Amino acid sequence: MKPLIRRLFWMEICKALFRPISWMVLPMALKVYKASAGTGKTYRLTLAYLSLVLGSKTYFDPYSFYGVLAVTFTNKATQEMKTRILDTLEQLSTGKTSSMAEALSQETGLDHKEIVQRAGKVYTTILHQYSRFSVTTLDAFFHGVLQAFVLEAGLSRGYTVDTDTEYLLEQTARRIVARVPGDAHLLSWFKELIHERLARTGKWNTTRMLKQTGWQAMQESFRVMGESFASILSDRDFLKQYMQTYGRVIGHFEDRMALLGQTALDMLDENGFTTADFPYKNTSFAGYFKKIATAHLSVGAYIPGIRVWDAAEGKESLWYNKKTPSALVALQPVLMPILQEILEFYKAEYRTYATAIAIKEQIPQMGLLADIISTTRQIQEERGTLDIGDSTYLLNRLIGDGSVPFVYEKTGNRYNSFLLDEFQDTSVLQWQNMHPLVRNGLSEGYDSLIVGDVKQSIYRWRNSDWRILGEYLEKNDVLTRLGMDVSSLQTNFRSSPLIIRFVNQLTEGVCQSLTKTLAGKLEENTFLQQQDKDYLSNMLTAAYEGHLIAPPEYKEGNVSGCVEVATMYGVDKEDVEQKVLHRLQDLLHKLLAEGYKPSDILLLIRSKTDARTISRFFLEQGDIQLLTEDSLYVVASPSVNLTIALLTLTLFPSDLATKEAVSAMAEEMNKKEEALDEHFLEKLRLLPLPDAFEAILRHMEWSCDSAAFPYLQELHDCVLDFSAKNSGGTYAFLKWWHERGKEKMLSTDVSHEAIRMMTIHKAKGLEAPVVIIPFCDWALDSRIGSHTIWAHAQAAPFDTIPVLPVQYTDKLQHTFFARDYFLEYSQRLLDALNLLYVAVTRAEQELHVFLPFTGKNAEHSISAHVREALSAMEPTEEWEGDLLWRSCDGVIPKKGGASKEREPYTLHKYESGNFYETLKLASEDGFDYDPDDSMRQWGIVLHKALSLIYSSHDVSAALEELVRQGELSGNPSQVKKYAEVIEKKLAEPEIASCFDGSWTVRNEPTLLGPSGTMRPDRVMEKDGKAIVLDYKFGSPDPMHQKQINRYVQALKRMGYSSVEGRLLYFSLDDMTG
Repeated sequence: MKPLIRRLFWMEICKALFRPISWMVLPMALKVYKASAGTGKTYRLTLAYLSLVLGSKTYFDPYSFYGVLAVTFTNKATQEMKTRILDTLEQLSTGKTSSMAEALSQETGLDHKEIVQRAGKVYTTILHQYSRFSVTTLDAFFHGVLQAFVLEAGLSRGYTVDTDTEYLLEQTARRIVARVPGDAHLLSWFKELIHERLARTGKWNTTRMLKQTGWQAMQESFRVMGESFASILSDRDFLKQYMQTYGRVIGHFEDRMALLGQTALDMLDENGFTTADFPYKNTSFAGYFKKIATAHLSVGAYIPGIRVWDAAEGKESLWYNKKTPSALVALQPVLMPILQEILEFYKAEYRTYATAIAIKEQIPQMGLLADIISTTRQIQEERGTLDIGDSTYLLNRLIGDGSVPFVYEKTGNRYNSFLLDEFQDTSVLQWQNMHPLVRNGLSEGYDSLIVGDVKQSIYRWRNSDWRILGEYLEKNDVLTRLGMDVSSLQTNFRSSPLIIRFVNQLTEGVCQSLTKTLAGKLEENTFLQQQDKDYLSNMLTAAYEGHLIAPPEYKEGNVSGCVEVATMYGVDKEDVEQKVLHRLQDLLHKLLAEGYKPSDILLLIRSKTDARTISRFFLEQGDIQLLTEDSLYVVASPSVNLTIALLTLTLFPSDLATKEAVSAMAEEMNKKEEALDEHFLEKLRLLPLPDAFEAILRHMEWSCDSAAFPYLQELHDCVLDFSAKNSGGTYAFLKWWHERGKEKMLSTDVSHEAIRMMTIHKAKGLEAPVVIIPFCDWALDSRIGSHTIWAHAQAAPFDTIPVLPVQYTDKLQHTFFARDYFLEYSQRLLDALNLLYVAVTRAEQELHVFLPFTGKNAEHSISAHVREALSAMEPTEEWEGDLLWRSCDGVIPKKGGASKEREPYTLHKYESGNFYETLKLASEDGFDYDPDDSMRQWGIVLHKALSLIYSSHDVSAALEELVRQGELSGNPSQVKKYAEVIEKKLAEPEIASCFDGSWTVRNEPTLLGPSGTMRPDRVMEKDGKAIVLDYKFGSPDPMHQKQINRYVQALKRMGYSSVEGRLLYFSLDDMTG
C-alpha cells in the first residue's frame, strides 16, 4: 500500500473509532412531526439534515453526511430536497443572515461564525463526494441494497427495474393461454373456470382474468402472507376440495329456501290463491315466497324486507284487510309456521351462505397463481428485469426478523441517522425494512426524524398505510424506550389567513358529516362486535385530530384572500356539466383580466374523464389554452407519430394503409419527400431499433426542432429501455408501443405559459396562487364491485384458508368478512376526505370550488358532505338561482408569483450519433457481424428458430412461435424468407437425415465437462448412436471444430460408444440469396 493511501486509510479508521456516540443536542433521539399542508415539512427536513451534518460545539466532521440517509416519496421530491440542502448550505457559507441560520444556532448551539465556516466545508465536501450524498426514494434505496445480494436473492447480475407491471402481466397472460392446449392439468382447470364464470355472469375474458389474478399476486397485501400461503392457494387439489365445501353450503341453503318457498306457494295454489291476493298485492310479504322459490337468485335477493319480518311477527294489516276472503284469512295459521321457519333458517344460515357466495366469485382463479408467478419470473429472468415492487419484498425476506443491520453494511454504506419524509405514504413492508435501521441507529445514540401528514394519505392503492404514522408508531414500545418525541406542525405558511380559516371549518364539517354516515351504517350491522364498531366509527376523527392550522404571526393581520363555492344543479349529468364549464370559462376570463398569469392558475380534477370533458370544451371554444395530461402524452407529437409510422413501414413496406398514413402525416409537416425516400427506407430496414430511431431523427432533420425535443426524448428513452430489457427488435417494440407505450407521458411540462390542469394525486406537494376544483363530486365508495380485498375467514368451514380474496361489494357486510368490508369502507371515506383536503390546501390566494348535483349522486359523493358542512358556515349569497358560498377580501394578484421553480434549461439541438461512426463492440460468440448487412440479427433469429425445430416438419410452427413472441416480424415476406433459408439448409443430403423425425432430439441440453457446463445446439440419439450438431453463422473457424470435439468427448464420457460431431454453417449467401 502506498504511503499516502495508507495514511488516508488510517485517518478514516481513527475517525470511525473515536467518533462520539451522539453529535446532536436535541433532547430526543427520534423526532416525529405530524404535519399539515403548507406547514414547512421541507424546511423542517432541511433544518434536521443540516443540524446533523454541521455537528455540535464539541464535534464536527465534514464527512458526517456519509452516515445520513434522507428518504422522500418521489424522484422529483428527491431532486427538490437535494437542491434545497445545497442551496441552503451555499447561502449559509456566504454569511448572510436568515431564519435558517438562527434556527440552526438554536438546534446545534453553534454561533454564526462557526455555522458559516462549517457550512462552507460541508458544501465543498458534498460536491466533491456527491455520490455519498444520500437523498433518495425508498424504492431506489432498497434497489441499491438489493444489488449487493443478487446471489442470495436468486437474481442475475446487471438486472434492471421494470416499472411497467401492466405489460409484464399482459405477456404472462399470453404465455399461459398459449400453453393451455398442451397442458392437460391447466386445460382441465380452465374448463372448470370457464364453466363456473359463464354460469354466474355469462361472460368470459381469459386474458383479463389472468391479469386481474396477476395483480393480486403483485400486491403487497398478498406478498406479506408469504410463499407458504401462496402455495396453499396454488394447490389445485386442495382448492377443488375447498370449492366442493362451499358448494355444499350454497346448495344446502338454496335448496332448503326453495323448498320452503315452494311449500308456501303450493299451499296458496291448492286453495286458489296467489301472492297478489294479500294486502299490497305484488309487493306483499308473500312475494318473498315466490322470490326464494326461484332458482339462481342473487345473494341479496334472499334478504327479507321489513314487511316479511313484520308479517312473521303477526302484523294483521299485512295478512288481511276488509276485502280479504275468509278462506285466505284461514290460511294464516298454516302459512305463519312456514314463514317463521324460513326466517329462522335464514338467520341461522344466511351469513354462512353469503360468505360462500363471496368466496365462490374469486377463489377458483386463484388456482392459477402458481402458473402466473412462475411464468412472470421466467419472463423476468429472460429479460433480466425485476418488478418495481419486488425489491421491497425480496429485501424483506433477506432481513427476516429485522435483527441484521449488516445486510445494509454490505452495500458499502453505513447509515446512522434517517430522515423519512411523507411517512404517511410508507407501506408495511417498507417500514419493516426501515425499522431495524432506525432502531439500530437510535440504540447507538444517533438521531432520526420522521415527518408525515395522515390527512394527505391519498396513495393507498400503492400499498401506503397511513395507520403506521397515525396509530402504530406511537405504540411501538422499542422506539418509545429508545426515545421518541411526537409533536405537530400547525403553522401554514402557504395560504392566506382567509383560506386557512375556510379549510379548517370545511374539513371539520365534512369529517363530522362522513363520520355520521359511517356510524349510521355501522349501527345497522348486527354482525360486528362493539369494539370494532367503536374503532371504525372513530377512524376519521382520529385521523383528523389536531388538524386545525393557523397562519404565521406576520400574517395575522392580513385578511386578504378569496374563497368561492358554487353549488350547481342540473336535470342530468350533461346539463350540470355545461353549467360547470361555462361558469369555469367566465371565471378564467375574470382571473386573467384581474392580472393573474395563466401559469398562476391550477385546475384540479379527480379523474381523466373530467379532464377530457374540460379539454374538449376549451378546444372547441378556442379562447383559453390549457396544459393538460393529454398534451403531455408522447403521442401528442406529430414527430413521434411519424417516427412510429416510419418504423412500421420498414416492417411492412408493401402495406398501402401504412404508406398512406406516412404520406399524410409527412405532408402536414412538409416532410413528404424525406419520409418516402426509398433508399433511406431500404437502409433503415437493416438497422437495429435504437440506430433506426436515430437515423430517422437525422434524416427528418428534427435535431433542431425544439418543440419536438421533449416528445422525441421520451420516445428515445422508450426505445433504449425496451431494447435493453427485451428481444424481438422493431416488431416487438411496435407491438409494445401500441399496447402500452402510447400511454407514456412527458416527465416535464412543455409550457410555462398555460393554465395547468392535473389530477389531485399529481398535484400533491404543489401550490398555486389560484386553485379551481371544477368537479368536486367524486364518489365516496369508488370502484365498488371491481376491486378485490383480502379478507380474514373467521368461521368453519372456510377457515382452512386463513385469508381469502373477495370482491369488495356492500354484500360483504352480511358475511363473515363484515369487519374487513367496513374497514375498507371506512378507509375509502377517509380517502375521499383526504382528496378534498389535499385539493383545497394547494391554494395560496384564491380557491374556487364547484359542486355539481343531478339528484342522483347526492348521498354517494363528496359534494353532499361539502354542502352539509357549508350550511353551517356564513356567508351565503345567490348566483343565478344556484347556492353560492363566497368570501373575498382585498385580493391583489401576485406579480410573477406563479413559479417558484428555476426556469428549465432549453436544448437548442437534439444530439444524435451516426450509426456507422459509433464504436463497434465485440459481438456474441459464434457471430461474425458486419453492420452493413445485419448478419448478426439474422443469426440470432435463425438460432432461436432452430432451437424450436425437432424435425423438418416443424419449420413453419417454429417461425410462427417466434412471431408470437415478438422475436420475428410478422411481415409475411420476411417469414417466408426465413422458412426458405432453413428448409433449404435442412434438405442438404448430409443434414437431411438429422431432421427426418427418427431421432430422439434434445435441443440446447446442458452437458457437464471437466471445466464446467457446455450447451451444444442439438444432440440426437438413435440405436445407441449419438450425433451432436452445432449451428454457426458466418465464416468457418478452427475454434468451431475444437468446440464440437469437446462436446463429442463429453458425450463419450457419458457412456455413448458412437458419437459424431457435425457443424452446420449459415453463410451470407444463405441470407441474401
